[in-house]
Amino acid sequence: MRTAGIIAGLGPLAGAYFYRRLIELTPAHRDEDHIPVILLSSPQIPSRIAHLEHRGPSPLPALIHAAQTLVQAGAEFLVMPSSTTHAYYDALSQAVSVPWLNMLAVVSDTIASHGIHRLAIMATTPTVQYHLYDSHLLARQITPVLPDATSQMDIMNIIERVKGQDDLVALGQALYEIAQRPWSATADGLLLACTEIPVVFPVASWNQPAIFSATDILAQHTAAWSGLS
Repeated sequence: MRTAGIIAGLGPLAGAYFYRRLIELTPAHRDEDHIPVILLSSPQIPSRIAHLEHRGPSPLPALIHAAQTLVQAGAEFLVMPSSTTHAYYDALSQAVSVPWLNMLAVVSDTIASHGIHRLAIMATTPTVQYHLYDSHLLARQITPVLPDATSQMDIMNIIERVKGQDDLVALGQALYEIAQRPWSATADGLLLACTEIPVVFPVASWNQPAIFSATDILAQHTAAWSGLS
């Protein structure tokens, strides 16, 4: 199996949750069945949100350094469990010699395979404003359905509070309520795109429409890329 290099800390709780889901979603019966992983949690990487909103320094040098560190440590492909950080994907993919697993592409592929036509997206404000998923979804004949301005502000506020480890149960319930607002009524699928959201969203309580966790989809593809059938 190939060794996965994971750039975590984007934020730390989401990175830890991604690794947990990678373990849980791997069809392993013993320790040796799990994929080899090198995980670098680097919370000091400058805020991607602040930079994309023109109020902070670029995280790209630190991201490149993290990627190079993982490759030097033996990673054979790289993964970033962060939709927002994929704003830097093109530059990062040119900075190292090993392949990157493109989260935006594999999430869009998976959703398309379920026959979704209109996808409601819960993500950070920069992910929405920079249309990071749009080209991938539209190429697969999926129309993005985005929150109204008030709902987007509420989502972003909750994401920041998850990063601050506020009352996670209450935050999950608040996200559930936002997902049920009129903005998503025309969608036949819901994507939890920001990787902080699946940490708290009560997925088991959700009925309609079909729900997708970007974290889980990336974890499943990470196992597959490692060579685990």
